[in-house]
Amino acid sequence: MRLAASELTERALASVLGLFLLLTLFRGGNTDIAITAALVGTLALLVALVLFTLANRNQLQWPSTAAMYFIAALLVMAIAGAAALVATPPDMWLSLPGRAAYRSIVNELVSPEFAIGSLPLSIDPRGTQRALCVLAPCIAIAVVVPFVSRASLLRLLGLFAVLATFEAMIGLIQLGFRGALVFDFAGHSRASGTFVNKNHFATLLAMSLPLLIFRASGQFTFFSHEGKNSSPLSNTWWGIAGAFVAAALIASLSRAGVLAGGVVAMIAMALCAARRRSSSPRFLLLAIAVVLLAISVAAMTGLGSLLRSLLASGLGDGVSSRTLINAHTWNGITAFFPVGAGLGSFSTAFQRFQSPTLLGYIEYAHNDYLQLCFELGIVGVAVLLLLGLAAVHAARTLFRAGSASQHLSPALACLLGALAFAIHAWFDFPAHIPSLAIIVTLLFSAAVNNSLVAVLRLPVVDNDPRARVVISTPRSPVRPSYQG
Repeated sequence: MRLAASELTERALASVLGLFLLLTLFRGGNTDIAITAALVGTLALLVALVLFTLANRNQLQWPSTAAMYFIAALLVMAIAGAAALVATPPDMWLSLPGRAAYRSIVNELVSPEFAIGSLPLSIDPRGTQRALCVLAPCIAIAVVVPFVSRASLLRLLGLFAVLATFEAMIGLIQLGFRGALVFDFAGHSRASGTFVNKNHFATLLAMSLPLLIFRASGQFTFFSHEGKNSSPLSNTWWGIAGAFVAAALIASLSRAGVLAGGVVAMIAMALCAARRRSSSPRFLLLAIAVVLLAISVAAMTGLGSLLRSLLASGLGDGVSSRTLINAHTWNGITAFFPVGAGLGSFSTAFQRFQSPTLLGYIEYAHNDYLQLCFELGIVGVAVLLLLGLAAVHAARTLFRAGSASQHLSPALACLLGALAFAIHAWFDFPAHIPSLAIIVTLLFSAAVNNSLVAVLRLPVVDNDPRARVVISTPRSPVRPSYQG
C-alpha cells in the first residue's frame, strides 16, 4: 500500500510539472491569466509535494549540493523582492541610495491632497508583485524536481522536446505561408511560434536542441523503457525533429538566439561524436543527413534573411543601442547600490537614467544579469554568485559521472539547455518571460537531480552476452553484474 501511495504521489508531481509546460502556448505565459494559472499550479504542486513527503517520509534523500545552491539563489531573490514591499516613512525612503532624486514627487505624495504616510522600498511595487508571482512557481519547481524519479523526468523532457518541435513547426508555417498562424499578435515576417517576441521563441528552441541531439544519437530514450538501445528509426525521427527546430531557430532571425543555440548544439554534437557507440558510420550518416535537412529548410525560410541582417547596418545600430542601454543600466546600478531599485522596477526606475539619444520606452535592460543587479543591488550580486556555484557543482558532478560511460547523461543535455538560456540572457531578457523562466528552472533542476545524473553503462566483459545494463551514479557506483 505504501508503494502504491508513493508511486501515485510521484506521478502527481510529474503531472503538475507537465502542465506548467503548456503555459508556453499562451503568449509564452506572459499574460495575467497565464500567471494566475501558474500560481494555481504552484499550489497544486506544493500539495502534491506534501503528499509525496508523507508517503515517502522514511525514504527521502536530500537534494544535491548544486540543487541546494540553486534553490537558495531563488529564495534569496524572493526574500529580497518581498522585503522591497515593506512600507517605510517617506524621510527614511528618501535617505536610501538613489532615491533623493525623487524628493519632489515624494513631497507631492505626502501633501494634504494625497496624505500618503509611507512608501514601499520598491520604486515600482506592482512590478515587484508581478515578478514575485513569476518567481513563485520557479521556486516550487526547483524544490520538487529533485524528488522526481528518472523515468518521470525523462517523460517530462520528452514532452518538452515535443512542445519545442510543435513550436518550431508553427514558426516554419508562419514563414512558409505568410499570414498563417499569426494568433492576432505575432507578425509573419519571421518565425515566432506562439510567442510575441521572436527572441523568446528562439530561446525556447535553443534550450531544446541539446536534448534533441542527444536523443537522436541514441544516448537515452524519453518514453520507452530505459535499458535497451533505441531503434535507428526512432533516432531518425528525433533527428528530423531536431533539424526542424534548428531551421525554425534560424527562421526566427534572432541573432543572439542563433548564437546561443549554435554554441550548445555544437557542444552537444561534439560530445555525441566522441562517444564510441556514436561514431559508427550509421550515426555519421544520420548526423550529416540531419544537418543537410536543417540547412535546406533554413535556406527556404530564414537563412537568407538572417545573413542579410548580420551584414546590414541594422546589426551595428542594434549593438550600439544595446551598449547604450547597458551603460545607462550601469549608471543605475551605481546610483541604487547596495539596496537596488526593487525587484521588477527596472522599467520605471530606468527612465531617470535614459539619455535623449536613447529613444523609446525601455522595459528591460536586454541583459538579465545587469538588470538583476540594478533591481536587487548587492543581493543581486549574491544571487549571481549562488547561481554560478550551482552551475560549477553541476558541471563537476556530470563530468565525474560520465567520464567513463558509454552513454551521455540526460542531465548533461539539460545543463546545456540551461547554458543556452544563460547565453541568451546576456543579450536579451528571457528570465522575465514566465514560461521560459519555468522551463529553464525545470532544465537546471533536472540537471542536478541525482537520479537523472546517473548514466547508463552497457558493459561487455569478454563479449559475455549475459552482461546486463546497470545505472550508476557518482555517489554510489555499481559494478557490472551477471545473471547466473
